[in-house]
Amino acid sequence: MKYWGLFFGILLAVSSCIDPFKPADSSLSNRHLVVSGFLNTSGDTTVITLSRTQPVNDVTPPMAESGARVQVAGDQGTTLPLVEIQAGTYILPPRNYIGSENFRIQITTYDGKTYVSDYVPAKQSPAIDSITWQPDRPNNVMRFLVHTHDPSNNTRFYRWKVEETYQYQSAYYSGLEVVNKEIVPRTVDVYSCWRTDRPTNILIGTSAKLSQDRIQSYPLLMVHSSSNKLLVKYSLLVKQYALTQAAYEYWDMLAKTSETTGGLFDPLPSLVTGNIRCESHPEELAFGFFSAGTEQTLRLTVRPYDFNGWFPGTYPRCLVEPDTLSPQETILTSDNSRKIIGSLDMPLRYLLVPSNCADCRSLGGSLNKPSWF
Repeated sequence: MKYWGLFFGILLAVSSCIDPFKPADSSLSNRHLVVSGFLNTSGDTTVITLSRTQPVNDVTPPMAESGARVQVAGDQGTTLPLVEIQAGTYILPPRNYIGSENFRIQITTYDGKTYVSDYVPAKQSPAIDSITWQPDRPNNVMRFLVHTHDPSNNTRFYRWKVEETYQYQSAYYSGLEVVNKEIVPRTVDVYSCWRTDRPTNILIGTSAKLSQDRIQSYPLLMVHSSSNKLLVKYSLLVKQYALTQAAYEYWDMLAKTSETTGGLFDPLPSLVTGNIRCESHPEELAFGFFSAGTEQTLRLTVRPYDFNGWFPGTYPRCLVEPDTLSPQETILTSDNSRKIIGSLDMPLRYLLVPSNCADCRSLGGSLNKPSWF
């Protein structure tokens, strides 16, 4: 039981998984280093984040490890320092890499402790063949699937990340607002928003037991119609990585442990540490798995008419009836918590609803439409 609290702190830092069953003793005397990220050798920026483990009952975001010296070193003499752009986030700009070189990460924390990973090869990911969808009508769910293969049979172990970007709308349109104690036409449309979600569940697959290196219909995620993500326009970005067998086994163990913990009769979690170790203090634990390789991406964008009769949601509804107020009352009470959605004549009255019924930003989205959307 000594690592119960530690283990769940790692899950929060590395993968933001399900709420676990909380044991009585969840205190943590040491906050161990957690390393997240990989060396991107496909001409894009490398991002490494450093944080600390925390007790299971600590619901705050993991503590960022700032002020560290971070570099990537190759076994053929390459040394590449990273730059901290915000607390705990370190980047390396795009550059060309030697294809046969193996790499490792080297970290010196602010308190002088040194950490290193094992040397790892830069794995080349094959292209993603396609992304498809499959309606599950009885459960009102749309499932999204990925398909890929390596004709050279050299990949075998895969990992994916996904980003959902979708447009959604408010229940009501607000065309008026109060400015300087006057009711005037609204200058900024707050009816439509765009939002991006990045699910953190672990997505891995293997063809190791197959004669061909092919992944067919791997389930990436499912979107329930009640979420209304698919009601207007939805775009799914899939990122694919090739893994070593050791990296696959690490992510597989982390995924299995995070999925099976949570109930009183679930097995105790194993300690999943990865390929990072503290060189200056060998007795100290460190967590994470450093990998290197290319990133392949593919984007799928769909609208409701693409789903062949499967209805992707319901029109947004407001749970309260609009208030009817005089112009004077409207000027006095209209603020960020309420929006004007219309008016009535004889006598003049204005209709107001809570902002979450007429301002799409209240649901976490942005008014800025992505350039590619």
